[in-house]
Amino acid sequence: MGEKAENESEGTGGQRSRGARRQLRRAGSSRRPNGRSVLGGALVATAAVGVLLSQRAATAAPTTAYVVAVRHVPAGASLKAADLGTVTAELPADTTAISKAEAEELLGRTTRVPLEPMDLVRSGDVFDRGRFGPGAANEVVLDLPPAAAMHGALDVGDRVTVLSTDPDSSGTTTVATGVLVTAVHGDDEDAIGIDGGVRVRIGVPDLATAEAVVDAAIRSDVTLVLPAPGTGSDMEAER
Repeated sequence: MGEKAENESEGTGGQRSRGARRQLRRAGSSRRPNGRSVLGGALVATAAVGVLLSQRAATAAPTTAYVVAVRHVPAGASLKAADLGTVTAELPADTTAISKAEAEELLGRTTRVPLEPMDLVRSGDVFDRGRFGPGAANEVVLDLPPAAAMHGALDVGDRVTVLSTDPDSSGTTTVATGVLVTAVHGDDEDAIGIDGGVRVRIGVPDLATAEAVVDAAIRSDVTLVLPAPGTGSDMEAER
C-alpha cells in the first residue's frame, strides 16, 4: 500500500514536473525572436546609426562662407565693400544666400530691403545690376512701337532722351534727358505687347519727371532717342 502510494505520488509529481518543463519550453519559445521582431531590431539599429551620423554631420565644421551685412544698410542704398563681410555656415541646399565666391557681384547693386549687422544677404535683397542707378530713383514702364523704341537697339544701362509728339499740336518737345534704361522687353512672359509693341523700363530722377513721362505716354506719341555717349544730357544725368 505504501509502495503504491509512493508510486502514485511519484507519478503525479512526474506528470507535474513534465508539465512544468513543457510550460517552460513553450514560454521559452514565445520569447525567441521571430522574423518580424528581428527586422524591427534591425530598423531600430539602423535608425540609431542614422542619428549618430546626423550628430556627427551637425558637429562637423561648415566649409562654405556666405555674405553678411556688417552694418546697417538702408533700403535703396548702393552696396559697397565696407558694408559686407562673410560668415562660415551650413545652410540648406536651396538657400538663396549669396556665397563668398559671388560677393563681387553685389557691389554697386541697390538694396530692396534694409539690412542689419549679421543679416545674410540673399539674392532677393538686391535689385538687378543697373536698376536705380544715379539719376534713376523712380521707374516707369513704357509700351512703345518698335520704331519708337529704337527697334531693339537699346540695352540696359543706356541713357536716352524722351520725346513727345502731340498729333494735335505742332512739333515735338523734350520731356526728359539722361533717362536710364533698366530693362528692354520687360519680363520674359510679357516681353512683347499684344499690339506688337516693345516694353521698355526706364528710371527717372524724380517724381515730377515720372509724371511728365506718364502724361506724355497717355496724351501723345513717345519716342526714345539714344544720344552718343558722353553728350551733355548723358553727363548731366551721371552727375
